[in-house]
Amino acid sequence: MAKVRFISSSKNVYANKIQYTQEELNEKFTYKDGKLYHKNYRDRVSRGPNLEGVEAGRSISPAGRCQISIDGNLYLRSRVIWKMINGIDPVEVIDHRNNDCTDDRIENLRDISQSENLTRGRWPNSKLVEHLK
Repeated sequence: MAKVRFISSSKNVYANKIQYTQEELNEKFTYKDGKLYHKNYRDRVSRGPNLEGVEAGRSISPAGRCQISIDGNLYLRSRVIWKMINGIDPVEVIDHRNNDCTDDRIENLRDISQSENLTRGRWPNSKLVEHLK
């Protein structure tokens, strides 16, 4: 199997449209405090360990971004959570309000443009400066 290389483009895991409905995602996972847990696992996977109730996903970077594999397709946990709660795919980029990309609580996520995310996310205090204006 070839190694997947993550490059900045609209055709990678960072921007994948999630092909499942809100209802289907809620049948597969339980959301709690910014994390996803397997639900109805044995109904979906007949072999291997039963992961019912086990946290879904794996970290993909030192910063802690988490990928979720659904039927062999990879998605960022923040994007899956967004769709599970809001019922729609993010239009552009999911931004973490507190700049902590390991914090996927729904109240910490928002859908913003790529340019706004780049402007606000590059400097440590850029989000604080916004509140001073």
